[in-house]
Amino acid sequence: MNLNKFNWNELWRQQSAMQQDPFSLEMVKRRHASGSKSPMGLLDCTLLYALTRWRKPMVVVETGGFLGMSSAFILKALADEHLSTAKLHSIEWMEDCPHGSLIPDELKSGFVPMRGKVEDFIAKGALPKRVDMFLHDSSHRRAHMLMEYEYFWDRMSDGDVLVSHDVHLSSAFTEFITKTYKHDKIGQTDPDATTHHYWGRWGNLGFIVKKV
Repeated sequence: MNLNKFNWNELWRQQSAMQQDPFSLEMVKRRHASGSKSPMGLLDCTLLYALTRWRKPMVVVETGGFLGMSSAFILKALADEHLSTAKLHSIEWMEDCPHGSLIPDELKSGFVPMRGKVEDFIAKGALPKRVDMFLHDSSHRRAHMLMEYEYFWDRMSDGDVLVSHDVHLSSAFTEFITKTYKHDKIGQTDPDATTHHYWGRWGNLGFIVKKV
């Protein structure tokens, strides 16, 4: 992965192509058939797909996995990159939720469902110590979002990606982004001290690429 070649046009192209892909159309049908009211829409999912293909992560963690709409697109991206040993650890706390039920059977080999609260998994040390990509989509309370960002950011290395859904619901994402900036004497970004390579937002999904 060459961070100097991060190409916004390619990210947009891949996302746009995936929106018209039969896989996306099938996933939309599955979601509608389930009666799910999840706000994780096609624009969000296809951006997530494009980011996953760009990063090529081996260890992914998501919170708020729910029925698996986002999970399916992450797993599809891993499959399309031929990352057969990559794993998606998906956390869902609701006991009555059919966690991951939307995921096609052929993609489930990389799916690791984890039932419970992220705070409890953190306390037990039950989460991967090294994370290449993280997706937040659990509680969107400001304090909880910041807690998750900070915990998983500390487990990332150079070029790893933190993604958050529903970034418009609180100031947490913009606060977190701001903390990664350092400025020089005239008030401009100090590229040597700032701890991100890139960040952006499309729709309700925000992402930031870590710099070490």
